[in-house]
Amino acid sequence: MAGKALTGIERQLVLEYLADGNVPLTISLSEESSLSPEKSEKSSVPAFPVAVRGEQMKVLEQGIIIIPKPNGQILSFDGKSVQVMFYFNKLALYFETKAQNSSAGLALVIPKIISKIEDKKESERKDFAVTVFYETTPSKKAARPAEINCEFDSRFPLFKVSDYNSLIEKFLSEPLPLSTAAESIAGRIHSPSVIYLDSSVIVFASKKTDMPFVSGSEYALLMRFPIAGPVKERKVYASCIINRIYENFECDRLCACASFSSMREEDSRFLEDKIASSAT
Repeated sequence: MAGKALTGIERQLVLEYLADGNVPLTISLSEESSLSPEKSEKSSVPAFPVAVRGEQMKVLEQGIIIIPKPNGQILSFDGKSVQVMFYFNKLALYFETKAQNSSAGLALVIPKIISKIEDKKESERKDFAVTVFYETTPSKKAARPAEINCEFDSRFPLFKVSDYNSLIEKFLSEPLPLSTAAESIAGRIHSPSVIYLDSSVIVFASKKTDMPFVSGSEYALLMRFPIAGPVKERKVYASCIINRIYENFECDRLCACASFSSMREEDSRFLEDKIASSAT
């Protein structure tokens, strides 16, 4: 997560921003503490970041954040090295400090170094990828082409003989959050993942806030498959219709199940052969 540190002027602006109040933040165990061999420290602290609402804390002029009435999760950070993350103008910032309980509440001294969270670098894809094309406006005259570059979820291997309904159920019922990593930009949208694919069906999965598909709508697809030989890649063009969207109301998860509405016969056979070869 290490990123570029703020300049002195930038840091002062951020301190004033925090002092003005109502800035939510999250507290998590610092990497140094996470690697500590002390079992008591690991077991007593939440595995995921703990959110603190702006109204739960106050910032003193000395550059100290005070949480007057910390709950049990927040209080468990007492005496430990922590990482504090918050957003300033949608830019993710963080600092590391030591949490100390006092008569005024849990105190977090803001250090001299406040850093930006580095943006994630997309690695060059060497495996299956799918691009979804759709129109951003309902008017055909004003429509502009747009695209969504979807990845696949490594927990759901493609081209395996399986029941896609069971995969949907598995994705929607997983207890863990989709991601616990802090975003460098607040509110960033991520493309859905593909968790199932055969010659007739494709299933997309994502957080509810990231799902761009609408039930009953048709989308054009470009699928890329790595192959041996000088070409290195086979491109398959198709279109699909979203038949149904499944949702888990208890967590932020959706699955969009689509059937292919058009595909060249040789491309359909190509997909069937990939599944058949994986079963042998």
